[in-house]
Amino acid sequence: MYRLSQTLARERMLYASPLIAAPSVMLIDMPIRNRGEGLALGRYYPIILETDEERAELDRFFDEPRSAAVAPDLFDRRPSAIVADNVLISRYEPPEEGWPWVLVCRWPEPYSRAARGSPGCDMARGCYTMEVFEHPDDVEEHSIALLEQLGAHGELSIRMLTPQSLSQSGTA
Repeated sequence: MYRLSQTLARERMLYASPLIAAPSVMLIDMPIRNRGEGLALGRYYPIILETDEERAELDRFFDEPRSAAVAPDLFDRRPSAIVADNVLISRYEPPEEGWPWVLVCRWPEPYSRAARGSPGCDMARGCYTMEVFEHPDDVEEHSIALLEQLGAHGELSIRMLTPQSLSQSGTA
């Protein structure tokens, strides 16, 4: 019997939500035999988790006895339960040494609708795109390029939220 928690998903890391409106990310470092194209950096399988209940569901999925390994794709096509009018770009620092940086974008309906059917533009849960980076400079460069592209299509209001800015907003 296989349990994904002991095989395919043995090496995994939870990236906690940086904001209430942002999802958490479970990143699986796939075993060498399962790595290749189609995975982030050729090795990581990301999973978007919007609630604590989904995290518990994923844990049960990982621990379920199986006769063979299966893809941990139970949330890939599940529609998002979060509705938003704005683009949200969330940056996730590695929770531990040796793990990559993650950048998740949640796109409102007009953006995700326009992207549907575009080659190479698969959105997790119908509204998320995700990039994984080995170095913080790479995630920074990508973030800047993304903001420049969004700004090129019209007026763009930007508000950068960091743990520091959130803690300062509560002080007078």
